[in-house]
Amino acid sequence: MSPNKNQNIIKYCIITSSTSIVLIFISLIPISKKAYYWNQCFKKTYQWIDKNEMELRNWDKASKESVAVAVCNGAVYEPKVDMK
Repeated sequence: MSPNKNQNIIKYCIITSSTSIVLIFISLIPISKKAYYWNQCFKKTYQWIDKNEMELRNWDKASKESVAVAVCNGAVYEPKVDMK
């Protein structure tokens, strides 16, 4: 094996690993945006529950947090009334 071939292999490995790392970081951007928006939803929902919701005001912190998680995950729906 010639010394020039070893250098080419090293260059190829560096280029492919750098490209892979960049592509991994690019693929994480949408996930990080979703996490940011979910955290904002959780924080604002928890603050709203703590401040405005009189029936839930006396609940403990874990219970309020579980309600906020349910709201941000979309598990709480407004009922729809079918009028026939």
